[in-house]
Amino acid sequence: MAETKHASEYCPAELMAAFLSRDLKDEELGVFGAFSQIPWAACQLARASHAPGLWFICGPSAAINSKLPKLMWSVSDNRMHLGAEGRITLDGVMDMQGNPTFIDFGFYGGFQIDKFGNLNIAYIGDQKQPKFRGPGTVGTMATAWLNRVYLFTHGHTPRLLVDKVDFISGPGFIDGPKGRENAGSPARSEGPRYIVTPICVFDFDEETKQARLKSVHPGHSVEEVKSRTGFKPIIPSKVPETEPPTVEELAFLRAFDPDRILPQLC
Repeated sequence: MAETKHASEYCPAELMAAFLSRDLKDEELGVFGAFSQIPWAACQLARASHAPGLWFICGPSAAINSKLPKLMWSVSDNRMHLGAEGRITLDGVMDMQGNPTFIDFGFYGGFQIDKFGNLNIAYIGDQKQPKFRGPGTVGTMATAWLNRVYLFTHGHTPRLLVDKVDFISGPGFIDGPKGRENAGSPARSEGPRYIVTPICVFDFDEETKQARLKSVHPGHSVEEVKSRTGFKPIIPSKVPETEPPTVEELAFLRAFDPDRILPQLC
């Protein structure tokens, strides 16, 4: 068996895309939103490597399995329909996200994510007089229904990764082990699987449902993660290093991203 060769030079977004791609499975259906270059690259990489039957819906453009040959700044771009295997309406995407039998996974981000994997894109501060107002909930409430959810960020700061979000736009484990069940989320819905950031990966403790440090990216440390995180993650006694992109994975990502969008994200 040939030894896996890992790339030596890559940007954080390329590592994140490679990590996410490895967790996607053949014949599954996923969805991602407008500003989702990392998830889009992850899906394309998965299809090219180990999951040729993977299906994905490009959020607002509602293009299914877009064949657009290069990464764009937004999947809302109408060019996403070029070569797509299908198109549906945006309200059709929303309907599918609300039905737990259709979509297996989704990618979501927010300007706040907390220790239970809840995300916020609504507002910060008081609801009536917020310090900052975002788009609301858009399609993020679908996190209550999908089989599993991948949370990703373009930064890693205490203001982004908080102890408790100001508003739950997309529910994670809400307030603990029984949070999703008490809120009526279907049993099939596992909730958030990972929080993937430019410096590390969190998963969630099976008993408490709180964020747990799964791995630290090369060049970063556990202490750095702790100092840059606004909640106290569970820290195992041994924290491994995140596997970098392989030479083959990076070659695909670079070919798919000729305009070098990924290095500008993180």
